[in-house]
Amino acid sequence: SPTKLFIDNVSPTAKRRATKRLLNKKENLPRGSLSKLRKKLGINLSNNYNPPSSTPSTLQKDIEEFLLHDDVTKQAPDKKKQLHGKQIRYLLNHLSTIHQRFMTETGNNCHYSTFTRYIPDYVLKPSIDDWGTCLCIVCLNPQLKLEKLQRIKFLYPVLKALLPDGLTDITDLVTDEIKTKDFLDNLVKLEDEQFNITYTEWTKKKNYKSNVPVSIKTTLTSSISDFITKFSKEINVCT
Repeated sequence: SPTKLFIDNVSPTAKRRATKRLLNKKENLPRGSLSKLRKKLGINLSNNYNPPSSTPSTLQKDIEEFLLHDDVTKQAPDKKKQLHGKQIRYLLNHLSTIHQRFMTETGNNCHYSTFTRYIPDYVLKPSIDDWGTCLCIVCLNPQLKLEKLQRIKFLYPVLKALLPDGLTDITDLVTDEIKTKDFLDNLVKLEDEQFNITYTEWTKKKNYKSNVPVSIKTTLTSSISDFITKFSKEINVCT
């Protein structure tokens, strides 16, 4: 029945709350209600009723662990952003794609509605304000390159001279036209340098088990000239 279908798709927590309310009102329920609740909805309000265990199911644990992977969600840049003591993480793809990846990679063929019901409350879809403009590869890759340059600038005097101190977020750069121009002008000065740089970036690749494109963090090594050329193009895309 539609009512039974609805009950089956309600979260375990909501079922426990509803059952407790019914238990408190059990003495005032119309005659025959207890039998109907048990037969039609599977809710037992007998005196020896024990509420369902609050222990997370194996599926729930698998979903939560999967969502902690760095190629599925990314920790909020602002470490103060927490929910119920947990650091907020942002989804890096559409939920439907993440759900299909979960089934492919773990072998858990759960329904989409079940998958979304077990997503922890600290895993969120990012809004525009959560990461400057977005949390997609377009903006994550230049952020990774900026972080890399800031980490190694003390090894190369030319980097230390050209990179402003305190610039750690690509959003602060691309949202300021003057800062962006000055930064790009400085990057051009690095094109004649003769050293290599090893860095990471996100790329989209098709999963070998399905046609779903997934985000994969890849480590690359290139000349600083090629690195700067790519970095400059990515910054221009973000502006």
